[in-house]
Amino acid sequence: MKSRRQLYLLIPAVVLTACSSTPAQYVMEPDYDYIQKVEASSKYSTHAAEIYWVNPPMKRQQLPETQQD
Repeated sequence: MKSRRQLYLLIPAVVLTACSSTPAQYVMEPDYDYIQKVEASSKYSTHAAEIYWVNPPMKRQQLPETQQD
């Protein structure tokens, strides 16, 4: 019974350690192209509205691969 309890504690520890050691492959940044299109279209609309971005649209940006020799 004691070995099963140790196993239940060991497996999540190993999984969490493995997940935290992998580097991120991308970074999130605002989608400035989409923001610019929406703000430009609101300027030419018959119902002009001022836009406040609470949660601006985001896009994934691939990180450049670093070569380690």
